[in-house]
Amino acid sequence: MNQQGNSALGMVLMVLLVGSVTLNATRTQLGQGMPLLADVRQQQQDYWQAQAALQWGLQQNWSPGEGWRCQTEMQQQWQSCLLRQEEDHGLLSARHAGRALWLFHWISLRNAGVQAQAHGWIDYCPLPEEALCPPQDAAGL
Repeated sequence: MNQQGNSALGMVLMVLLVGSVTLNATRTQLGQGMPLLADVRQQQQDYWQAQAALQWGLQQNWSPGEGWRCQTEMQQQWQSCLLRQEEDHGLLSARHAGRALWLFHWISLRNAGVQAQAHGWIDYCPLPEEALCPPQDAAGL
């Protein structure tokens, strides 16, 4: 009878050990996933802020001129920049101020206003050289 008690106690200890190892592995995996979740959340916030800034930029009046022209909406911290290219075409870019994520939209120029071209949205700088893209420290901040 003494042997049966020892084997039952051994089995209980084995189950506790396996449960403890499993819980520790799960805790470690969750701990490693939290920074990834935070990064994804920040990326989504940056995207929606840049999208809002792009819509804001479409509603602004833009002065004529060469190179990038930037405007900042101070309350929301949106920044939108316009690059005039051909006679009545250009590229509008936008981001949440201080963030690296820029969104772009090809536009048509109408007097001082802009109109988004259908299917003109793009999530990377479409210009042939990186030096032509909006500067990270764009004016207006």
